[in-house]
Amino acid sequence: MPRTLAPTLAALFLFLSAVRPVPAQELPRVLIQQGERYLAMGKLDAAIASYSKVIACCDRTPEGAEAHNDIGVAYARKGDLDWAIQEYETALTINGYPLASFNLGKAWRGRYEQTGDPVYRRKALECFRAFALYLRKGESLPPVVSWQREEIEEYLAEAERTLAE
Repeated sequence: MPRTLAPTLAALFLFLSAVRPVPAQELPRVLIQQGERYLAMGKLDAAIASYSKVIACCDRTPEGAEAHNDIGVAYARKGDLDWAIQEYETALTINGYPLASFNLGKAWRGRYEQTGDPVYRRKALECFRAFALYLRKGESLPPVVSWQREEIEEYLAEAERTLAE
């Protein structure tokens, strides 16, 4: 081996030794962020695909709960409240994922507005009240809630006024 090649190979070896793949526990977070970008762009099927990968590897974890909630958001935007409700309820069974209460309340409210069935009105109010309690406790809020807290609180107040009548 020529003398000039040895230092180059040694440097390459050191570089490759320092470069590590993304640890497995970080992959769900990357996929969730990818799904959030797809949601923001309106690419609902791509978002569902990203979140489904999280569920496939980490279903009964906090990341899995978040993925179920976010799939519910995508289905709600597609107009499929049945699937959205199922996903929100799954998120709640995993770890009581708080944002799922808010989103489930919105889905139940939508169902109430479609049908006028007071059962859905009651369910929506229960979910909204549970989420309002979570906000009042002041626990660590996910960034999406922190950034939109004022709008969320306004929505909750309006929903309470409208649905409690």
